Amino acid sequence: MWPVIHRRSLHFREPNEVRILRLVRDRQALSRIELSRATGLHKATVSGLVAKLIKAGFLQDTGEVETRQRVGRKRALLRFLPLAGLVIGVDIRRTGATVAITDLNAHVLQQNSFSYHQRNSADQVMSRVVAIIRQLLKRGRHPRTQLVGIGVGVQGIVDYSNNTLVLSQNKKAWEGESLGTRLEREFGVPVYVENDVKSMALGEYLLGAAKGSRHFVYIWVGEGVGAGIIVNGQLLRGITSSAGEIGYNSLEFSAVDKARFPFTFRGQEMFGQILTDANLIESYRRNSKDAAENLTVPSITEKAALGDSIAQQVIEEFISLLSIPCIMMLNTLNPEMIIVGGQLSQSYPAVAEQLQRRIHRDLLAPPAEAVRIRCAANGDRGVILGAAGLVLHDLFEPLQRGSRRTSQRHSAVG
Repeated sequence: MWPVIHRRSLHFREPNEVRILRLVRDRQALSRIELSRATGLHKATVSGLVAKLIKAGFLQDTGEVETRQRVGRKRALLRFLPLAGLVIGVDIRRTGATVAITDLNAHVLQQNSFSYHQRNSADQVMSRVVAIIRQLLKRGRHPRTQLVGIGVGVQGIVDYSNNTLVLSQNKKAWEGESLGTRLEREFGVPVYVENDVKSMALGEYLLGAAKGSRHFVYIWVGEGVGAGIIVNGQLLRGITSSAGEIGYNSLEFSAVDKARFPFTFRGQEMFGQILTDANLIESYRRNSKDAAENLTVPSITEKAALGDSIAQQVIEEFISLLSIPCIMMLNTLNPEMIIVGGQLSQSYPAVAEQLQRRIHRDLLAPPAEAVRIRCAANGDRGVILGAAGLVLHDLFEPLQRGSRRTSQRHSAVG
């Protein structure tokens, strides 16, 4: 059954099995008659495909019937079984990684993390990932035959067509390495490697704050600032897979100077240098004369909530800075939603409301009136869920011409 599902990406017309699975999965419970109407397939064809999917363990007759009043016989409802397959999500950070097993709805079933030295090679780290996956499968008594695919989120620019890390400030020695080869060879399933922020954006689209929105921008603030862009339900990567690298935009053309931003500006040249957790912490430390070693973004937002005026001013200035790339995105892409992720949005949800007000003040135009600002919903699991989402998106999203896969990438499961 999985080879049939994976082969959908090789054609412009997907298998009917996938259409039925997606419909039942998305709507949670459907009758055979509703499936026939939604797909345009004959009732007998739908019944045959449903029987096949039930036998394979993907669908279940619930024993329930439609509650809506209808003339004639009640119609039995079908339910999607998310444990019919398993997905691996991998979050590779600067000096640590997290590996999780999820079901086909991206619910985490097992999870483990490990640390590594920044000097470790890509092969050394991926070998550890392979070992952790084996351990998690064994611990959960999950057969390898249930494994559908593996998604990996990593910092840097990734050529998603061959899973190669093209450029990374934190992993210079890994540049040019394919991060999927070892995993594909070991587990015989498709592997999807993507930039971490793009992965988080996809996770918010499938499972989080942007669910139901097909045009939005995810802006993440952490070690730097970056964006993941979803257009018509698809990740926008760009010709060199570097779409969303807004941290490299110059501050010079945005009139960022000491007069406007006395707390946070110290001569930085790019947004990726000023819009960082480290700069927010250092800005508070320097202006409050707080020498505590354990200052964090959450501790500063807590101080702001308790009335600390310096913390409040630093955060206000930081949000004002963040509004600049938000407005750039609004003017360029006209999204219906902007999602803000990172420690600031997790610990200070008011950032969404304050950004919304700031944008309305500085951009009195239809895009500002239409856009909604939301905080990310997936939190610390953003990359893990987004990495699993890379697999699920390719399996269950409606196909578009010129979609994502090639026959070479599916040879392992064809």
